[in-house]
Amino acid sequence: MKTQVTEKGQWARELAVEVEAARIDAAVNKALRRYQKRLEIPGFRKGKVPLRIVEVRFGSSIRGEVLGDLLPSLLEEATREAGLRPAAPPKISQLDHEPGGSLTFTADLDIWPEITAEHYEKLAATRMVHEVADEEISEHLEELRRRHATEQVVERPLANGDVLVADLQRLDDSGLPIIGDKYEKRHILIGDENALSPEFEEALVGMSAGQERKVRFAYREDLPNEQLAGQTAHFAVAAHEVRERTLPELDDEFAKDLGEQFQTLSDLRQHLSEQIQQRWEYMAQQRLHSELINQLILKNDFELPESMVENYLHSLEREQASHDPDHDPDHSYSDEERAQATRQLKSYLLLESVRQQAGVEVTDEEFAQFAAERTERTGVQPSDLQNAEGLRRELEDQKVIELLIAKAEIKEEKV
Repeated sequence: MKTQVTEKGQWARELAVEVEAARIDAAVNKALRRYQKRLEIPGFRKGKVPLRIVEVRFGSSIRGEVLGDLLPSLLEEATREAGLRPAAPPKISQLDHEPGGSLTFTADLDIWPEITAEHYEKLAATRMVHEVADEEISEHLEELRRRHATEQVVERPLANGDVLVADLQRLDDSGLPIIGDKYEKRHILIGDENALSPEFEEALVGMSAGQERKVRFAYREDLPNEQLAGQTAHFAVAAHEVRERTLPELDDEFAKDLGEQFQTLSDLRQHLSEQIQQRWEYMAQQRLHSELINQLILKNDFELPESMVENYLHSLEREQASHDPDHDPDHSYSDEERAQATRQLKSYLLLESVRQQAGVEVTDEEFAQFAAERTERTGVQPSDLQNAEGLRRELEDQKVIELLIAKAEIKEEKV
């Protein structure tokens, strides 16, 4: 095999390849003999058709199949021999081959960028520092009380804090029912701070079991669902039950009901304080990591091959489709998605460069411990971790980030 590389741009390369005739002919002859063994033609026994006849009648199509099967491995061999690492699958053009002659083709590709990270010491970043306040603990305690509230049917009009069990029928602008848009025996908490529409809940106050009421309202403007945010709706509401909610007393008994590890309310408060602190520390660490990577990218400005970004986006698309059968395969990428993909690729290249320069390595013992911790958290056995190499890379990145933190100029900010 002969290869010739022509530089077409910073990362763009043209790879000309010539494969000797003997190699192609050997592969074609092997395929012809395989075909000969199962071929049946009138006048000949099965497998006894002369090879020359097989070649005359079917040689062209068999040769085409052989070339199609060979090209991927030939291309991989050619890029390896030429010392090229493709950033995305190469595109083959100008393929030329005549029976008995050599095979020539040209591949256009972008190579994997070779980046040397600079200025990775003394990066500037901020670490959030948080002190858990009593108010935060109290908010979590109230949320626990709401989750463990009891309900009892009452014979009185609906009031704030009650739960209404009702059928909801969506109506059109003229007040007629929309077929197929009915929701039966829905539980509606009146006064819920996360309600889709406070207007809707307020309009229900005063209803009693057996009553019906038509309600027109607007959804909250700040809803994440843009199709609902700020939109108006019209419903007929048929009340089944009014339920009074009773929150449990905040005492030692309440704490004991939540778990054997809590003997007193003080134990529960301490547990909540530790949980809140851990969440803040995790958020602070993630933000610090992100800031350091952003700084590293800013101090090392370089462009990525567009094909590399596209290939990465397609790989994310395939992964998402494997987990979501309803995922749209024709999904078009937003500017935000492209920017995020570009950042992730640059982060990968720069962290790898820092790792190599600083000599960061993961020992087998470190990896075993990391895998064991992942097993404890996810339940997946280390021997069953399909992407062990990816897990090792994750630990390598973690160690590189720790190195950047150790060398960074970090100021603390109380939040």
